[in-house]
Formats: sequence, structure tokens, C-alpha cells
Amino acid sequence: MKRRNIFGIAMGIIVVICILMAMVQFKKEQIAQSEVDAAQKEDVTVLPGGITIKKVDDDEDYDTSKNYYKDYDDTGLETYVISGVFSDEETYIKGIREADICEYIYKNEDGNADVKVTEEQRETWIGSAKENIEYVLDKVKDDEESNFEISEDYTELNVKITKQSSPSEFLSNVEVLLYNAEIIQVFTGEKDWSVHFIVQNMNTGYELVNVQYPQEGWNIDEDTWDE
Repeated sequence: MKRRNIFGIAMGIIVVICILMAMVQFKKEQIAQSEVDAAQKEDVTVLPGGITIKKVDDDEDYDTSKNYYKDYDDTGLETYVISGVFSDEETYIKGIREADICEYIYKNEDGNADVKVTEEQRETWIGSAKENIEYVLDKVKDDEESNFEISEDYTELNVKITKQSSPSEFLSNVEVLLYNAEIIQVFTGEKDWSVHFIVQNMNTGYELVNVQYPQEGWNIDEDTWDE
């Protein structure tokens, strides 16, 4: 008799536990559903763990214009115009704003970037550009497949490469050097910045590129090489 009572009690406890677990699960599902319902009203997406992502309307673009700034005041600031950098204007302007290295930056009517800076910020732009150039030159100095030289005034870039050199590495290095040469020229007062850009076949001396950049475009393909 005692055994039956013990067995009955045990079964009762198990049933109670199961009921409680079911109630807890039901409550969790109710809470989760309420969170989803609330999120839908706020136009956000709910991910597992309660993480939410706000939905962005198609016409809700990042403002790259001057209108981004609500209390705009450029008193005492110098203006410099950066051109030729907008393969992705939103990413560039947003990145500069978040870096906090200027008071204002926005896309102007010509499609270039107006940058408003203090004197200290101007010097920071120039100093960083010089460091970036030195970094690339130091990185490639022992490269047997290429050679990079830039003039002291940053107006001439001479490159020698072999056909076996990495195209992606070459393009990446050239882009960094040309962009930072522009920054140095622009922030030292050169409005019509320019770089005489020459690329030679390291083995033959044949000129693959000889342009005044950015006034002239350039390209290297299979037909350009003269082995």
C-alpha cells in the first residue's frame, strides 16, 4: 500500500512538473509573439535572441549633401575640394565623417567633395597622407616584380612592373599613392592637382602608361605589353 502511495505521489509530481513546464513554454511563446507584433508596428525585423534590425525604406538614402548638417557654420574654416574619389561616394563621405577629421564634408554641385577643416585638421590630413605613401613604398621596396618612386612634391609617380606582377596588388598600391598625392597637393593649396603617372615594363623599358592624372585616363591590358 505504501508503495502504491509513493508511486502515486511520484506520478503526481511528474504531472505537475510537466504542466508547469508547458505553462512556462506557453508564456515564452506569448512574450516572443508580443515582441514580434510590437516590432512589426515599429517596422523592424526581429532575429533570434531578441536582436532587432530596423527596416530602411528604398527612398531613405544616406544624405551626402550639405543638408546633412542641421547647424552648419563654416566660420573660420578653410575649404578644400577633393575630386576623383567617388567610386562609392556614400561610403567615402560617411567614413570621413565618422573618422572625425574635419568639421564638414559633403558632395558639392560638381560631384566632388567639399571638406571644411581647421588648421590642425588640415595638417592631420597631410601628415596621414604622407604616412600612407611611405607605408606603400616601404611595403614594395623589396618586391622583385615592381618598383615605385614618387617625387618629393608628389606630382610624379614612376612605376616599373613585370608582366608577372600581381594586377590586384599593383592597382591597390597605385590607388593609394595617387589618392594620397592628391590629398597632399589639395591641402597644401593646389586647386588643380595633377600627377604625371608613368608605368614601364621592367624588363624592356617600354612605357605602358604615360599620362597626366586625373586629366587623362589610363589602362593596361594584354595588348599594352610589348615583350
